[in-house]
Amino acid sequence: MATEAVHYSPKQVASALAASESSVKRWCDRGIIPTVRTHGGHRRISLDGLRAFTAATGKELVDPQVLGLPQLFCDRKVDVPGAGDPCQSGFRKALAVGDEATCRNLLFQKVDSSSRRSLTAAALICDAMQGIGDAWDCKELDPYQERRACDICIRLINELRSTLPSISDDAPVAIGGGLCGDPYQLPTALVELTLREQGWNAISIGTDLPAESFLQAAHDFRPRMVWLSVSAISHPDDFVVQQNRLADGLGEGVALVVGGRALSDAIRPQLKYTAFCDSLQHLDDLATMIAGA
Repeated sequence: MATEAVHYSPKQVASALAASESSVKRWCDRGIIPTVRTHGGHRRISLDGLRAFTAATGKELVDPQVLGLPQLFCDRKVDVPGAGDPCQSGFRKALAVGDEATCRNLLFQKVDSSSRRSLTAAALICDAMQGIGDAWDCKELDPYQERRACDICIRLINELRSTLPSISDDAPVAIGGGLCGDPYQLPTALVELTLREQGWNAISIGTDLPAESFLQAAHDFRPRMVWLSVSAISHPDDFVVQQNRLADGLGEGVALVVGGRALSDAIRPQLKYTAFCDSLQHLDDLATMIAGA
């Protein structure tokens, strides 16, 4: 006995597409969505018709479970927004599709022609990751593509770090990372790279750490600088308490340098710190000043 084909109402399809029911009915009536009619004249959409519609329009089922379907997969775009420089555009595209070899070639071509390799690499990587993040927010890239891009960039930063001269035994020490609630590794890796090219013995101690871990590391390494990369703040009040606990716990002569996209104008006045850096270039200049003091 043949099983009757499943059909969906416009309301069900609208919910799965995160569209209005009136839009789905209009697409049905215009023939954009293949549609059949019941004996009572009601519109019904078959699974094959729905698949034909999504394939032709590029629209995605935001919630296929509404229709009793598993997640439907689709081709993702690889063009992500960013600067117009051909090297930057090529790097973004390669990073979005996970082409690590092309990313490496483009990165080293760019930095080899620059006097400040770390800052050039940071500009290339930050442009790409911002574009990938924007595309992810708009659901044009899958979360795994953003995670993979981060992993590739971390490996490339480590490769670039290995090409820098050895740190001298008397180099000033800097430690840093991210407080609890901030898991982003890429920003603090770029800070470490920038300081190491400046001749600092820079050590990233990790992310998502309590203030006490920073204070223990400061006790262990006796740094002249502690940096705090702030890319995400889950609970602002807790963050302020943690950050100020860190500032109060550092001894005299230790510069606490903060920076990051999550440090809003509302939060910054509540914090204790030596300097705020709104760019790696600013940090680079500050590190030169501190080292020479």
